[in-house]
Amino acid sequence: MQGITLESFRKFIDGNTRFILTTHETPDGDAIGSEMAMYHFLLSRKKQVRIINADPCPLKYRYLDPSGLVETLDADLHLSRDELSTYSLIILDINDINNIGQISTQVLPLVAQHIIIDHHEHIDMKRAGNVLEDDASSTCEILYKLFRELGYTCSVDCAKAIFTGIIYDTGCFIYPKTTATTYQIAKELTEAGVYPNNIYAHVYESNSITSLKLQARVLASLELYFDQRVAVQTMLKETIIETEASYEEADTIINFPLKSEQVRVSVFFKENLDGLLRCSLRSKGTLNVSEIAQRFGGGGHRTAAGFKSKFPLPVIKEKILAILKDTLEKDVSSD
Repeated sequence: MQGITLESFRKFIDGNTRFILTTHETPDGDAIGSEMAMYHFLLSRKKQVRIINADPCPLKYRYLDPSGLVETLDADLHLSRDELSTYSLIILDINDINNIGQISTQVLPLVAQHIIIDHHEHIDMKRAGNVLEDDASSTCEILYKLFRELGYTCSVDCAKAIFTGIIYDTGCFIYPKTTATTYQIAKELTEAGVYPNNIYAHVYESNSITSLKLQARVLASLELYFDQRVAVQTMLKETIIETEASYEEADTIINFPLKSEQVRVSVFFKENLDGLLRCSLRSKGTLNVSEIAQRFGGGGHRTAAGFKSKFPLPVIKEKILAILKDTLEKDVSSD
């Protein structure tokens, strides 16, 4: 692991009593899974723990949080400066504090100290004081290894949370960062009481009928470029409103075009109900979409990355297509 030793992490945990856990905006399976896993671990250490995110927990992950422990930082959540100063913050599944929403301005500057635990690639990956392992399949995989080294045996609830993060971020064990270690951890989690079919059903078979309508509308927007090697899909806020779906239910649509043998890159421009435009990128093969996302202030993995766009849709679309055209031409010339 980069940036911090196991002993340093142990001292961080043992040296503090109250913790706030948070993750990136629009949390996914690895984000919620890692928060809930860390929550159960800290409870076993007799710590006081709160989970506070910039955005709500998606409905399909509520099985990990039946008691509604995950709080949302909004107008109804009052956190005093004095109270926050007694907490330490653990930021999970994101290494860029610009992507944790209002947590970065309303919580981070006021807590006693903080650390980051993450597996995404970033140009500043080697910052000291954080747990950063960019070759791990998921943040949940990192946590499992940390917990094991610290002598913690996962409870069934903790195991469910870690398994959720792993299957989400590996696409059910098919993405490039899936290793023998990932499979071994999954085996041990199953032995701890996880039923893989139940977790799969929650993550991949629990969407609403309105989400099917949303998928149909987004797929209808499909455009193909550069000898059908690049697929582009678009979702505007009007589409969400008209289908009555939720923004979070679009999280897997970007993967659909990659099921075609010809498509090497899938680009998904998606606008939330507040008008914020995000660009998600997925690739297969050697094309590194993380490098593209970093040009626009984002990040991620070689094959899965994204960023918040500062440009309107027509402008950012033109910029991304230009970069991909140049990248694909270089790939062909180097063959």
